Amino acid sequence: MTRAPTEMELRVAKILLIGDGVSMPSGKVRDWIDLSNVQRNSYLKTARAAIRAMRVPTTEMLREAGMVVAGNTEAHATVWETMIDAASPEEE
Repeated sequence: MTRAPTEMELRVAKILLIGDGVSMPSGKVRDWIDLSNVQRNSYLKTARAAIRAMRVPTTEMLREAGMVVAGNTEAHATVWETMIDAASPEEE
């Protein structure tokens, strides 16, 4: 990883860790601080993939957000894609 994670990437990575619910030998559930850099990078890689998988909004997403309006769907989709790009920019 060549850049620091974004706030959203960290949020998603930490939720993935919680979802794993893996315990340490002490019985305590692992926390972000307990992870090695290799483990953190693995969660961040998965988080980035999950965020980027949502880059192109579905029809359902646009409809539920009230964004399917008289042919303006493309503009709304572009805004969404820009937000996802900011949440998890591609590596340069």
